[in-house]
Amino acid sequence: MEPHVFVVMPFGIKEVQAATPAVDDKPAKPAINIDFTEVYNLLIKPALTGSGCLPFRADQEKGAGDIRTDMYFELVTADVIVADISILNPNVYYELGIRHGVAPRGVLMIHGGWSSPPFDIVSDRRFPYDGKLFTTKKEERDDAWNARLNAEVETLSRTLRDAIEVDKQTTGSPVYKELVGLEPVDWTNIKPARAKYFGDLFVDWKARVKVAKWNGLPGDILTFAGDAPTRFHQTKLLWEAADALIQMQRFAAAKSVLDELLLLDPNHHNAQTQLGLVLNRLKKVHEARAYMTRVAEQYSSPDTEAQGILGRVYKDLWKLEWEQKGTVEERQQQALLTSDYLASAVRNYDLAVRKHRDYYNGINVVSALQLLDHLRNVTGQEPVDCNITDLPDLISVVRFSAQYALKCADADSEDMVWALATLGELELVAGDANRARTLYRRAANNTATTYFQVNSMLEQVLLFDQLDFKPAAVHPVKEDLEQRRTALKTKIKGLEPTFQKVLVSSGHMIDLPTRKNERFPQRKESLVRECVDKQLKEWGIGAGDVSICGGARGSDIIVAEASLARGVEVWLFLPLPDPDFLEESIRGVPEGNWEDRFFNLRANAGVKVFWQSDRLKSPPRGASCFARNNLWMINTARVEADNPKNLYAILVWDEQPTGDGPGGTSDFAAQIRRLGGRLKVINPTKL
Repeated sequence: MEPHVFVVMPFGIKEVQAATPAVDDKPAKPAINIDFTEVYNLLIKPALTGSGCLPFRADQEKGAGDIRTDMYFELVTADVIVADISILNPNVYYELGIRHGVAPRGVLMIHGGWSSPPFDIVSDRRFPYDGKLFTTKKEERDDAWNARLNAEVETLSRTLRDAIEVDKQTTGSPVYKELVGLEPVDWTNIKPARAKYFGDLFVDWKARVKVAKWNGLPGDILTFAGDAPTRFHQTKLLWEAADALIQMQRFAAAKSVLDELLLLDPNHHNAQTQLGLVLNRLKKVHEARAYMTRVAEQYSSPDTEAQGILGRVYKDLWKLEWEQKGTVEERQQQALLTSDYLASAVRNYDLAVRKHRDYYNGINVVSALQLLDHLRNVTGQEPVDCNITDLPDLISVVRFSAQYALKCADADSEDMVWALATLGELELVAGDANRARTLYRRAANNTATTYFQVNSMLEQVLLFDQLDFKPAAVHPVKEDLEQRRTALKTKIKGLEPTFQKVLVSSGHMIDLPTRKNERFPQRKESLVRECVDKQLKEWGIGAGDVSICGGARGSDIIVAEASLARGVEVWLFLPLPDPDFLEESIRGVPEGNWEDRFFNLRANAGVKVFWQSDRLKSPPRGASCFARNNLWMINTARVEADNPKNLYAILVWDEQPTGDGPGGTSDFAAQIRRLGGRLKVINPTKL
């Protein structure tokens, strides 16, 4: 996530030190005036951008809204406020006070060293910058001055990045420090024009997430999750992205989104419970058990969803004990011996259903008890007692709740699907094969039914089948659900990885002839190509794999051509429409024949081309389409690989510490390492 940072500072030229008259032998000193707009453009903005933030100042708003309303909105909603308190500017301290009053954290104060702060904030942490840089007249600024400025940008960028990381775990506002227990303002219902603008953006992004889910594009969904304009919208969009990825069975990708969401909002209930589900689906059942136990204990009264997922975890632990046994008799015997796990599942399901009488948890209690009774009959042994003495009443409650939900639900809603499936399972455990099959068919073929829902229904039916429970009723339902799952799978893309190995690449373009400091000169192309060929051979990249590239002259085209030569399918992700991309990223270098090579790639049957402007639409305000393109490629690669051992990356990079923001070259390297993929850095300057 790129934090949205609102910069509070003086505007224009301001006096930072007053003139002093001559006294005795001390000469008079003129007043010192500083152009704070220049301070922002040359120092603060690039420092924030370099630290991975999206900076914004109130005077940058191009719309016709009320600047005061926009200012208040930013002060209340921005992830971070950076306040320049270099001088005793009334507006700055007024805005600083507002932020301290509405939020417990998210304030960073900087100063150029010209004055001391007022008593009220003298003990608060402040970060200095070299204000003397801006006392130098423009005509006197030479290469040495530019070097000092660049160093100061790098220092401030690093300082702010570290401070933002620490700020997440601290209470920075003196108001909230002193008044323990004070609650921050709830700004989610405010309705200025700016809030409506962000709300409309969110609605648009939410729609894009749905389209990406329908089209089977989980990498797009991950990229959308980073596009939201404020922390509030980030949590909402992250949740939409996580839910879509879960529906697509992309549980590893969903986990990464849920982890990020819970960093922003540790008490997000849906994220908490769904993380337990995802951990379980990733076969991390013991981790899921420990996590969901903590979540269930967090609430003073039983939380039905948390208890239900914890029950599912115990049921899966039970299933792990016997599902690999070779014969039905062996599975039945082991299932009975380990029935303590299923009894734990029943206790959690039962605790939830008696609190809210919901059919989802209730049907799990009913089915588990019927299974235990079946195991008692076929083995002649007693399973663990679940201490449920009112099963007929519970069946009535489940039937009534499901039928009521069926009556109230829209015809093409998720509630309709689950209610039908619950009633089908009730008939199945009762042994009414025809009635069960009819209800399951209605559930599986509803217009709102997803692959995820059919798969969940089928998993339960397969559990019955593995233990030979009521086979006359189970087998027809199993066949129907398997056929429906196959039909949905052929319609929906992106449900599972397609390729054996996934290669993603990025890096420098071939230097323009006017470039002073070489990064990737044309004369090094053949050497880089040799390194790329050698690395692809070493990794065994070939037919059945995919190579994801950006399409620009230099490293992108080199890797794409080398991949095609090895029979690899190539995906080109283009940040701009063709005319703009050709001017920005292909032309300008007379040698290398880059334009023809680009068009030859486009015409190759083994290459697919995707435009950011078509798939993702415009990037967020202030964001770079090129940085977003790198993130888009990485997000697509990680979900196509599905497992870090299948992820490979080549980065053609001079290894200079630039581009540290999201989507930059060093950030590309850091993300691949963080994901656990293999990374090869090729440095043209060292070849």
